[in-house]
Formats: sequence, structure tokens, C-alpha cells
Amino acid sequence: MEGKRSLNLGRSHVHWLTGTASTVMTGCVEGILGMRPDMHGLLISPSIPGDWDGLTIDKKFRGRHLHIVIENPDHKESGCRECYLNGKKLNTPYLKESELLDENEVRYIM
Repeated sequence: MEGKRSLNLGRSHVHWLTGTASTVMTGCVEGILGMRPDMHGLLISPSIPGDWDGLTIDKKFRGRHLHIVIENPDHKESGCRECYLNGKKLNTPYLKESELLDENEVRYIM
């Protein structure tokens, strides 16, 4: 925030970091989209409205690009039926950082 000597007293340069916006962003990314990073990778566990057919997310994760397609053919609100990383079926919807390429295709079926 700019101080008393500034012509723009009180103006903020990073207004979205005040708490409210960053909390909403975290709620959207980690809550609704279910993108939950940890030390070794990224868990995908979305919670979306049942009437959504799905969604697509492009995300940078630790310098790598993730193109994530979430399909919801049975109109569920959560849960994972199948998950694929670069065409390989995973046992869980957890993406290990060590298995990521520079460009990644993720297919998540609810």
C-alpha cells in the first residue's frame, strides 16, 4: 500500500493478496477443482455440480504444463472412476511429480 507521501495514498498494488481474494482462489482451486498439491505431487479430486458434463483445466504445476479434462458422464458430484496420465491408467487420481513430463495430458472420469 502506498504511504502518506504518495500522491496515491492508500492505493494497493497487490489488492488480491488481502486475504479475501486469495481465500476464494484457494477455495476454487483446491475445493471445487480439487487440485491439492503436496511434497511429491498433485491429487485431483473435484467436487462439482452434478449437472456439469465436465470441465477442462490448463494448469502449470512446478514448471510443467497439465492439460486436464474432467469428464462427468454419470453426472456425479465427486469421485473418480478412472484417471489417466499421458494415456497410462493410474490406480489413483494422484499425479506423482516424478512421473510428469514437460507437457501432460490428464483424463479424469468421474
